[in-house]
Formats: sequence, structure tokens, C-alpha cells
Amino acid sequence: MSDRQTAGLHRSLGVDRRDRWAWLAAIALYVLGDIATTAVGLTIGAVENNPAALALIDAIGLWPAMLLLKAAVLSLLGGLWACSPQEWRVVVPTTLSVVGAGVVAINSYVLGVLLA
Repeated sequence: MSDRQTAGLHRSLGVDRRDRWAWLAAIALYVLGDIATTAVGLTIGAVENNPAALALIDAIGLWPAMLLLKAAVLSLLGGLWACSPQEWRVVVPTTLSVVGAGVVAINSYVLGVLLA
């Protein structure tokens, strides 16, 4: 699809440049960063502290659990974003980015301790 074909959809959802960059940062940090650092950590001896994630990992495995949890969070927050007033929408993915950065920082610290 070209940018011209999706322009109407972007306008109807109120997607602007700030929203796109904020969602990109949220996906990079919260989804990719957390999955990568968690996967590496668990393979070298780290322990998952999130009880929901731990139960799901035990039940269905690391990758399916991580993808399911991330999809659930993105779905809920995507719905919240879509229902939010236009001027406040960017807060949703920005907050998720900050949470993701914190999680990646903590995971990276744990990795550093385990590798030291």
C-alpha cells in the first residue's frame, strides 16, 4: 500500500508523525528490547520475576508466551490509544516506551551481573 492509499486511514484514526514515532519507540523498547534481553537472560541463568509471565512461559514456552503477552498489552493499549482524545493519544505509546526502556535497563543490569 502506498502512503497515499493509507493517508485516509491515518487521518480517520488521527495518526500523526508523533504517534508513529512514539509507537515505533514503544515497539522497539517494550516489545523487541524486552523480548531480546529476557530471552538472553533466561538462557544464561536469570529468573523471570513476573508471575504471569513465568506461569505462561512454563505453560507454553518462552517465545509463544512473550509474543502472547506483548500482543495482549499492545492490543489493550492500542484500544486505549484509539479511544483517547487526539491531543492525548501520544501519551499512551510514550508511556509504554518509558516502561520498555526501564525494563530493558533492568534486564541489561541483570545481564551485566550474570556475565561479570
